Amino acid sequence: MSAARLVLPRDAWPPLRSEQARRAVALFVYGLVLLWAAAEVLRSLARADRLDYTGYVALGRIVLDRGDPYGPAFSTWPPFFQFPAALLALGSRVSAGATLAIWQVLSVLSVWGALRILTRWFEGQVPTFLPKAVDRPAFVSAAVLVPFLYMARLLQDNLQHGQINAMLLFLSLFAFDLFRSGRARTGGFSLALAASVKAVPAALVGYLVVKRAWREAAWTVAWLVILNVLLPAVAFGPERALAHWHSWRAVAAAQTSEPIAHYPNQSLLSALRRLLSREGGAVNPVSYAVAAWSPGTVQTVFLAIAGLGAALLAAVFVRQRGIAGLRAAGEIALCLGAMTLVSPLAWTAHYVTLLAPCALAWWGLRRLEPGAPGRRWKWGLWWGAFALLTLSAQGIAGGAGNRVLLSCSAITAGALLVLALAASLLPPAERPA
Repeated sequence: MSAARLVLPRDAWPPLRSEQARRAVALFVYGLVLLWAAAEVLRSLARADRLDYTGYVALGRIVLDRGDPYGPAFSTWPPFFQFPAALLALGSRVSAGATLAIWQVLSVLSVWGALRILTRWFEGQVPTFLPKAVDRPAFVSAAVLVPFLYMARLLQDNLQHGQINAMLLFLSLFAFDLFRSGRARTGGFSLALAASVKAVPAALVGYLVVKRAWREAAWTVAWLVILNVLLPAVAFGPERALAHWHSWRAVAAAQTSEPIAHYPNQSLLSALRRLLSREGGAVNPVSYAVAAWSPGTVQTVFLAIAGLGAALLAAVFVRQRGIAGLRAAGEIALCLGAMTLVSPLAWTAHYVTLLAPCALAWWGLRRLEPGAPGRRWKWGLWWGAFALLTLSAQGIAGGAGNRVLLSCSAITAGALLVLALAASLLPPAERPA
């Protein structure tokens, strides 16, 4: 497709004056993004043994051999994850390369699916990848491309490690997209599936309760019981399934009470341990602890902060019932970012969920009038968060710089800034009809 034949959407980004230049930039963006995605997928095939994905396959092999799924230290997933892990192991027996390639392509498609849902929520239209009409958003539209570029470092980190987080983001967004269109049963399955693979999305059930979306919450809980109680009992037998559940609960309790304070863990709890305990600083390149509190005391502080934050959000969200409308879309976006922040384990790749509050923040910033109150500091938060999230990448800061910045919880701080900005730009509550 030549630049002359490319039909650009009205809000193509960047907003260059020359139409020809805009078309040339759009073609460059398409070529670069497609090349990047293909290169990352192919590169992962050459370094498969260094991907987190290999842990999923290793767990699947243990399951197929009827071994103990919680014997290895790397196994921290809920019991249901044994089923997708077993499928990956079976696929790897046929073709390890093809199975990994499919997994990586699914991650790429999950990012595009998440962008499509978020654009429909905030812009009212579903984007196409290639431009089809002036009045319809496409990938090069400002509403789509800017959040993607803003989050590119985190999205790439997810792909580089073969992580599952992009898929979980899509499943969570897809669940609420189904809920908002009245399909509680299928939406509940999508959310329960995400929460059964990784427990963190289960926090979104709390949002459904706060919004008094009883039918959606009930279907999600029902599917959680089916996927995590009935299915394992049928597959492994009640006694073995119960043993798996107890083993996972022990692992989860250990993660919460004794989280890893090593710099790759960018959770809020780990950041507090680096700041408030000597032990936290002892395992990082930079030690800057301002106190020598015990892990139990730090955990209490964390629970107080997380509880206060959850209570404040609930107090704001409860004012309007239901999960439809622009306001609720913003609330869901905030919850998706916040749930990663309060997880006891949150590597850099886990923060792909910030794509949702990032889309909300960009939507709000584009609508700020010149001279609007707070406009300057809101843009300051936007660029400050971008610097923390992106400039801390190893390819930019270097290996030593990356370790120092992560020791200083750069990703955690960036996430906090994104969430603060998104909260300040939350759409006003709709008045009852």
